[in-house]
Amino acid sequence: MGVVEELKSRNFSLYGQFVALLSGVLLIVLGAVTIFSHIVYSILAIVFGVICILIELPLFLRICPTGPTFDKAVRALKNHWLRFLTYLIFAIVMWASMAQSSTVLAIGAATTTVAAGCYLIAAIRNQVQVTSTLLGGSGINNPGFDPRYATQV
Repeated sequence: MGVVEELKSRNFSLYGQFVALLSGVLLIVLGAVTIFSHIVYSILAIVFGVICILIELPLFLRICPTGPTFDKAVRALKNHWLRFLTYLIFAIVMWASMAQSSTVLAIGAATTTVAAGCYLIAAIRNQVQVTSTLLGGSGINNPGFDPRYATQV
């Protein structure tokens, strides 16, 4: 199944994954851009961006040298509700940066809020957690597929 079919599937965990990855990249870039004007929130944005990417792309957990406690914490975020809470906390912290002054970090806060919303909808609808084929996952399950006839490679 291709990316277009995945996007048409109405599986909000896929939408959340794409938006969270976009949010992670934006938080890293925008945190680097504003590092000299808003040091604390910029560092938080960079850290949140890296965590977003590590949550959504588990391959990076194997590539990046992290501790076993951190790996276990990230792997525990397979549940939609936990991802929703994680992204909601990230969004609240980024929106709090607007109290100091308006910056481009609002873009990262907005995308993180949308990612939290996507995972909330996926949790409410009780949708299956899937990873896009574009990102190396299995994608949406084919309803015509019968696992009894699958051969292991």
